[in-house]
Formats: sequence, structure tokens, C-alpha cells
Amino acid sequence: MTRLGRIGATLAAVGLLAAPLSAGAQAQTRNQAGALPSWADQMEALKDVGGRLLATAERGDTEAHRQEMYRYVLGAVSNGFLNYVNVDMGHPTWTPLWNSAYNYGGPNPDYAYMFTLVDPKGAYRISGYRGTSRFVEITEQPSDFLTSSDGKHVPATHELDTLHIGKDGYFSVIMSAERPAGYKGDWWRLDASTLSLLMRKASYDWRHEIDPRMAIDRLDDAPAPSPEEMARRFSNLKDWVASTIESDIRLTHYYREHHGINTIKKSQLMASSNPFPGQVYLDGAFQIADDEALILETTVPAKCRYWQILLADNRFATVDWVNRQSSLNGYQARLDKDGRFRAVIAARDPGAPNWLDTGGEAWGIIQMRWNRCADAPEPVVRKVALKDVRRFLPADTPVVTATARKEQLRLRREAAQLRQLW
Repeated sequence: MTRLGRIGATLAAVGLLAAPLSAGAQAQTRNQAGALPSWADQMEALKDVGGRLLATAERGDTEAHRQEMYRYVLGAVSNGFLNYVNVDMGHPTWTPLWNSAYNYGGPNPDYAYMFTLVDPKGAYRISGYRGTSRFVEITEQPSDFLTSSDGKHVPATHELDTLHIGKDGYFSVIMSAERPAGYKGDWWRLDASTLSLLMRKASYDWRHEIDPRMAIDRLDDAPAPSPEEMARRFSNLKDWVASTIESDIRLTHYYREHHGINTIKKSQLMASSNPFPGQVYLDGAFQIADDEALILETTVPAKCRYWQILLADNRFATVDWVNRQSSLNGYQARLDKDGRFRAVIAARDPGAPNWLDTGGEAWGIIQMRWNRCADAPEPVVRKVALKDVRRFLPADTPVVTATARKEQLRLRREAAQLRQLW
């Protein structure tokens, strides 16, 4: 979840937020006579970002890692352009924040994340069609990924299902500091410190559930961005990129050092600053050889709106979930006859239904979330030899053949593309 938008002040408190690029890297001073930065100035300011982040990520050991990291950094540039530089505060629109291309902060593959900057003094109408997704939540954030919270603001999360939804699935809600005079419809209060909105559309059955369609419209007048404002945002793009990636890398190291290796426990960070009511995060690190595996076992609460598990690499990029089974949710997972969930975390296919593919990462993150569940159990994790995996699974655990796995992944790839993520 960058997790910057979700954790905000807590990350700052433990020193996980990225610092802006140095003054030297911000070289954009070739303006003359008060002119705004030129294209060359802006490109010069961005030039050092790739090398800095390659070193921070410790992924310069092979040419494959280097080139993939360059692509990763370029994706953050694209993300910053779409969600920050290209924003018109007078005419907002929902844009994709995290997905398989914008793979920052350990995106949950079940979520379609949408984002928009807002003016807390503005008034907005959010409308659209509910669809059939598991749930839809919109969280007010005191951050635009460059400005962090002072820690006093507790983000409000708004549930779509609290609104009046018509027979055709249509809804409309106004969000503003004060309820408009004489207005009787659905209304959400917009906090004075809110700078952005994060939408999460959660899907269990990727193939059959219908993603919500959402629009946002500003109701009061606002000027178009000035040339100075556009230049300022362009100049800030380097810091968006650095914040996105460096904060995530710091977060993975935090979990590795404080939660432990080859284990998982309730998130110490999110326990104190979780903006999502009723959701419990669990995090830990994995580090296994190609001939080893982790057996993760847990009870599943009898009542639970949604639960999920994923693997991410040491940058907190979720392991390719479109082409690999690196995540499972409560609909996709197989429970054993005793009602327990048992997963096998490994780089090579163990032939078990609940295989979680590490993608060959040397080490990375295990993350789970229990959402609106009766309780939040902590799984037990055991390291075993890959060849011995069957000894630690129930005798009736099905064998997934290579042919069956190929078809399973084909269907997963198709279902992932059927979702509305852009």
C-alpha cells in the first residue's frame, strides 16, 4: 500500500519518508530575466533520479535488474505526471494510482486504486454506478505524496454502500466543508486538511464482478492552473518519484528489521494510524533459497467481509500478479477440510493449490489483510525443504499438475485484464 498516502505521519515519525533531492539535483536555475524553467532545466533536474534510486534499491547487480529498475523509475515519472503534474484542480478526474504498471507500495491485486487531488475549500459531486465489487471506499488524505500530514488529521473513509443507490445502481453524493443550504441528498463532509482522495474498489471474483464506474465534478468555480503553477509541479516531479520509491524501500527494511524474516505479524505501523476502519494489516519478510519453501498456515474468521495475501519484492513492488500467482484472496484460495488456509511460498511450483510465487526474489515482503472480520489471527510460518512440502500439508491436498497450472495462470491473466484498472 506508496504506503506514504496510507501511513503519512507515522512514516515520518519513524524516518521512512524520502527526503527531497539535493539542491544540486534541483538544477533548474538557467532561467534568465525571471523566466520559468525551460524543458532542458526540468530534464536536468530529473537526470540524477534514476541513478540515485538504483543505488537505494540495491538492484544494480545484473543488467536485467538495472534495466528493470530504470523502467520502474520511468513508471514513477509517468505516475507523477498523471496524478500530480497533469491535474486541473477546477476539473478533477479519477486517475489510476497503483496497478501492475504503477507497482508502488505493494498494491493489492484485488483493488482498483483511483486518485485525485482536491481543494479542501472546494465542493464536489461524486457520482456513478455501484457495480458489484466487494466494497468501494474513498479515503480523504492529508497528503499529495509531496506534502505530509502533521499527524493531527485522522483520515475519514467513506463507504459507498452507505449512500442511497438507485435500482439501476446509480448514486450521487456531494462532498464539501459544509452541507449546501437546502440540500437533502447524500453528503460527505470534506475536512479542511484534505489534499487528495484515494478510492479502493475491491474485487473478489475478478472475472464476474462488475467494477464501479465513477465520476467527480467540482461544483464551485476554480481558475485553471497558471503557467507558474504548472512549472512548479513539473519541478516537483523529481520529488514525487523519489518519495514514491525511497519511502517504499525504507518500509520494506522496516518490516524486515522489526517484524522479522520468514514470519508475519500485525503491522506495528498501521496499528497506530490505520485510515481504513475494520481492516487489520499483517506484514513480515521472506528470504528463502530456490530449494526451500515457507508453509503459511492460519485459521480464517467465520465472519469476514474480505481477506487477502500477497508477496512483494524488496522495493514493495507486488510480484507480477497478472502472470504469476503471487496473491490470493478469500474467493481464490482453497481452504482445507479443517477450515484452515495453508499456502506454500516458493520460487518453484510445489504443485499445491495455494502456491504463492516469489518470482525468484532473493527477499521480499509477505502482507495480509483481514477486512471487517470477526477476529484477526496471526498465521504461523514454517521454513521447509521444497521437496518435503507435502509432508506438511493435509494428505488430501490436491496435486496441481504443470498443465493445470498453465491453464490456471491463463485464466488469471485473462481475468486480471477484464478489470477496469485504467
